Amino acid sequence: MPPLLPLALRYLLWLIGVRFLLGALENFAGLPPTPAMGVILAAAPMAEIAVQAGRRATRALAMADWARIWAVCLGGFVLLQIVLPALLLAPVRALLMTPEGLQQTAIILASTGAMGALFLWIGTLAGGRERR
Repeated sequence: MPPLLPLALRYLLWLIGVRFLLGALENFAGLPPTPAMGVILAAAPMAEIAVQAGRRATRALAMADWARIWAVCLGGFVLLQIVLPALLLAPVRALLMTPEGLQQTAIILASTGAMGALFLWIGTLAGGRERR
């Protein structure tokens, strides 16, 4: 099992970079701000994380190892996209207090989790372990 901290930091850096890119595209290129775009762009870096995990692993990773990697990445997403905005911004807290806001947040979180698992799998296929 590769160390999780470097993978988590790598995912957080990807997530921050992708969010800046998405914000720039929305503001300057006129891309409409849709939740689906945010979900895909939050999950896509997990493919690169899977490649890195495969390269750094000293043994074949089991399903439990991939589940840990997925959970760490999803935890980083929750921290950056839900917890920090809720702590810093009153409108986000107010949104999370309504059933509609909480439902939308849960749907986005579940969608990101499912897409993240898909991109982890794609990353394992794309990275492939070097055979000796």
